[in-house]
Amino acid sequence: MPSVLIIDDNSSVLQSLEFYLQFEGFSVLLASDGASGLKQAAEHPVDIVLLDIEMPLMSGLKVCEKIKSDPTLRHLPVVMMTGRPLRDLVSQAIAAGAALVLGKPFDLDHLRKTLLGQIAPAATQ
Repeated sequence: MPSVLIIDDNSSVLQSLEFYLQFEGFSVLLASDGASGLKQAAEHPVDIVLLDIEMPLMSGLKVCEKIKSDPTLRHLPVVMMTGRPLRDLVSQAIAAGAALVLGKPFDLDHLRKTLLGQIAPAATQ
């Protein structure tokens, strides 16, 4: 069963994604801010992180940088999501270490396939 950590400050996004991804066979962990997301990632191994770019206190860009600079977490693929998929924001996310960026709202089937596609290459590294 693939596992995903979803980090987003919007509780309705967390609940919706949790419901859908669990239905699709994922084990799901949730965090409502960057600091708790980093703690979850360190304490509970997952296969992938789905991370909102724009959050208060600690942006998703900063969370991604911290994940990618941690020797025990840097192997995790990070897929970032944003309601504002502007070119420079996407470039910043990729520079921070994100595998790719999805614009919200997104097609749920595409999300599932994207997450599974990112997990498979990471598992062979």
